[in-house]
Amino acid sequence: MKATNLNVAIGSIRPPKVEAVRTVIEQVAPLLEIKPCNINYIAREVPSGVSTVPLSIHEIRRGAFNRALEVRRLIEEECGPVDFAVGLEGGLFILSGENSERVHLQSWVYVEHNGEGHYGSSMSMPIPKSMAHAVIEQKQDLSDVVDRYAGRQNVRSHDGVFGFLSCGFLDRQRAFELALFGALAPFYHSQIYERP
Repeated sequence: MKATNLNVAIGSIRPPKVEAVRTVIEQVAPLLEIKPCNINYIAREVPSGVSTVPLSIHEIRRGAFNRALEVRRLIEEECGPVDFAVGLEGGLFILSGENSERVHLQSWVYVEHNGEGHYGSSMSMPIPKSMAHAVIEQKQDLSDVVDRYAGRQNVRSHDGVFGFLSCGFLDRQRAFELALFGALAPFYHSQIYERP
């Protein structure tokens, strides 16, 4: 890559998402041949163009894609060139099993660089049936439901549903970090991805 400065546009202002991007980009910076001190992070809240709580993998991915493209457009209008545009989206999907269906939580990211883009996802985690019912059948927002279950406000801006359900073993930031390592792999390990 060998750029003097790297401008990273982040399609969210939520702390777990912004910190996930910072953490992962700084870890892979040497592989991109850039110094972490030369990275500029510009975060903006942008629309996802999908439901407040996406209810399929396709919809979660579409939200991440839309956020990446929209934050690139916005930042380029405001500040100039963007090297990496990052869209992050979380949501639910139904996983059909042998004898039952469970609703799972998953995080997806889309990273775009020089006209090339890649997706990455976190692992998924089942959510309690009562939470799934509240979101899917009663049309309640997942953030409101988890706040009620956790007995505190704004869980999504801290450890998130992942953190609450896993007793803190895995938080929202870490879920997005896992997705980012996957989406960025074709860029930081390009010599393997570009082999014929």
